[in-house]
Amino acid sequence: MKESTRRILTVTIPALMAAALIVSAVWGKAQSARAERFERLSDEYISYYTAACARCGRELSASVSQMETSLLKLRVTGSESNRILALEDIARESGEAAGLLSRLPQAHAAHTALAEFLARAGDYSRSLSKKLLSEGELSEADIDKLEEVLAASERLARELEERIANGDMPVGTESFDFYDTAEDDEPEPEYPELVCGGMYPAQGEPRLSGEDASPEEAKAEAERILGCSVQYSGKTEGVLPAYGFTSSDGSAEISLTVTGLHTVSVMRAPSGGGAGKPGEEELESLARIGAALLERAGYSGLVPIRAAYEEGAAVICCIPKQGETLILCDVVRVWIDMEAGEAIGLDAREYLMNSREREIPAPLLTAEEALAAVSSALEVSGARLVLAPLDSMTEALCYELRGSCRGNEYLVYINAMNGREERILRIVSDEYGERTL
Repeated sequence: MKESTRRILTVTIPALMAAALIVSAVWGKAQSARAERFERLSDEYISYYTAACARCGRELSASVSQMETSLLKLRVTGSESNRILALEDIARESGEAAGLLSRLPQAHAAHTALAEFLARAGDYSRSLSKKLLSEGELSEADIDKLEEVLAASERLARELEERIANGDMPVGTESFDFYDTAEDDEPEPEYPELVCGGMYPAQGEPRLSGEDASPEEAKAEAERILGCSVQYSGKTEGVLPAYGFTSSDGSAEISLTVTGLHTVSVMRAPSGGGAGKPGEEELESLARIGAALLERAGYSGLVPIRAAYEEGAAVICCIPKQGETLILCDVVRVWIDMEAGEAIGLDAREYLMNSREREIPAPLLTAEEALAAVSSALEVSGARLVLAPLDSMTEALCYELRGSCRGNEYLVYINAMNGREERILRIVSDEYGERTL
């Protein structure tokens, strides 16, 4: 080998090795930073979703405890009017508890049994309230059944308090592991059988279209919706059997039904900014952003009806429209990060449980006739035709009239077939959005 060549190699090889070491170090540092960022995103998501579920669990416990208190008051009241008020309170509180329960991870029989008990307890209370109005008294069988409901509520309230105190309420990404053990270790709880009449059967079984899919098919669909690679995280059973997936960077979770691959939920953590109630134009923009995620997830054409604001995110409730009628029971919630301006979540459990093609009759009353049926004290600002839930088993075609009276806003539901006033809700608006009482 020539001396000149040897000198070149002597200089070049160490330089190349040094360069390789530098590149390796830089690449390794970049990979380490990338891994740390993914881990941080995953931790942020888990912290956000776990905190939201824990808060929902505490509110559920408080709601069930209040339901128990109303049942205890009902036991000792001797006034017919107070009995009616207590029964209406029980119906309202059971509905609130059922709504909170629907926002928690669900996977096994205990969740399904509890949801059905809460719904039927509300229906049963309403039916007894109507019975008191028409007959003036309750039978011994009615009183005995209420004692069973009270006993179940007391047991449930204690169990929820203990679970929250011990930190074992199923939340967030831990839900798959929790239910894997819970199904084996915990017997399905028993609740009193409550029978109430209604036009429709109880919405206990979802009507899912499509064939059962494999985890591999579900993985491909999850990646299409999220736009990134995902990892299989488990299968949940219960009333909506579903496959769960986590994005490769740990920042998002998605679940799809085994039957038909319908999207059950999507969730990412928000950036945490953008707090406060947005203006009308911004809300319309957020709704359009949410509609894009809804379309990717298979829920196109839904109509936004109200919004709430929490943890830097807008939560917009959307429902379908059949002809000219809005279907109030079939709700899909979509989360939009207000600072980043992107859709970060979706919850379609209520929609999947209730959705079906209804045979909606033509209304026998006009909107003007419905307006004539409300109190003259209400200044009506809008009317629309809706299929409204009267309880968990009954829907009625109604005109939903929005109006105000002495600074308070209300929704009044007038039956579009017979003109009966079916329901009144008060609208409460604050920096967190609108809610009904």
